[in-house]
Amino acid sequence: MEVWVNNPFDNLPGEGRRPQRYNLLCRALAKAGHRVTWWSSDFSHATKAPRSLPPVYDAPEGFRVRLVPTRPYFDNVGLRRARSHRLYAAAWEAMAVAGVARGDFPKPDLILTSWPPMETAAAARRLRARWGCKATLDVMDAWPENFARLIPGPAWLRDLLWRVLCAGPIRRARAAYRGADAVSAVGVTYLGLAMRNGCRAPRHLCYHGIMRMNNGADRYSLDETEPLRLIYVGNMGRSYDLLTAVRAVRALALRGENLRFDLAGTGPREALLRREAAGCPAIRFHGYLPNEDMQQLLADSDLALVPMFPDSRVAVPYKLADYTAAGLPMLCCLTGETEALIARYGAGAQYRAGDQAGLERLLAGYLHQRSRLTREALASARLARENFMMDAIYPEFVRFLEEVCSDHGDPRRPTQSGTEKGEGGGA
Repeated sequence: MEVWVNNPFDNLPGEGRRPQRYNLLCRALAKAGHRVTWWSSDFSHATKAPRSLPPVYDAPEGFRVRLVPTRPYFDNVGLRRARSHRLYAAAWEAMAVAGVARGDFPKPDLILTSWPPMETAAAARRLRARWGCKATLDVMDAWPENFARLIPGPAWLRDLLWRVLCAGPIRRARAAYRGADAVSAVGVTYLGLAMRNGCRAPRHLCYHGIMRMNNGADRYSLDETEPLRLIYVGNMGRSYDLLTAVRAVRALALRGENLRFDLAGTGPREALLRREAAGCPAIRFHGYLPNEDMQQLLADSDLALVPMFPDSRVAVPYKLADYTAAGLPMLCCLTGETEALIARYGAGAQYRAGDQAGLERLLAGYLHQRSRLTREALASARLARENFMMDAIYPEFVRFLEEVCSDHGDPRRPTQSGTEKGEGGGA
């Protein structure tokens, strides 16, 4: 089977960073004997800089990467990013049509596009009409639903204005969900969203995958003279309540508590966070780290932070897989499916976004009850083992896609155990 995967956001082979969802999916497809092309962007979403990679190259894991020229953007939210996505989708479609017409590469049997961006799904449906292939959607985020959080005012007014201001994106989303030959997603929450938008095609749950794991419990010292090591890995944008975390750690450090807060990543709010942390040696910024350095920082930590605002509408973020792979207990203010997973396994604690005093109390509790870390580290590792191991979940994903292309089965039913496994996720 000739498979095209289109996602312009994930780390690419050769960049020295941790393999993410689409890298692992392409590996699994190639391992199953399929010919795989990953279409991506020549602009890095993570670093907001041009990529230093050839426009076409073969990954060591057995698939090909093709880069699409992409207009830069410097914030994850805004008109500049929206325009970049439109131009990216148009450039990809033009490159695909021209390349097949010239005989540079064969037409696909299956196209899988991530959501977001929204525009590539429509392009994939047009390519399906041209070539007769299957077009499937893999939902990574709740677009355009999460745009509502950018509108000021009470919830009822935001909802009303969102429906008016985002009428076009809402129509495109419904067309994408209803027009896909199959829909996969990183959370039960998003499968429910697809169904509410009219999806009746086969559906599949596949969480973010991890390559290896550490049970975490052997790292902890019960000696309170050692600092409690808190870590955050990821973007420093407006969806993340990092300001509360920086202020809480700073306040505890000023009171003489023995803790350290490492932040690995970058983003538009990094300068603000650095100003807030100025003069506090307990808070350290590391920038965007290569995979090996990031893994070492995770291994040297005790406790991880999931500081996403609930109105970000994120179901299960990448960082949950990263943290549990390292066997780290988690402090979380993201509600819904992520909160339910952490609570089900006893792998950490919940606090309310913006509640500095509540976060301080939680951190103080871990500072003076270190045995809790060992117990919750084992629970975090079990969460990873049962939900995120790539060798289990990605072959299931591949089988689902193969079944979609075989035209077998009832197109109105979820066709895998992953949906059943995640039904308690609290969408």
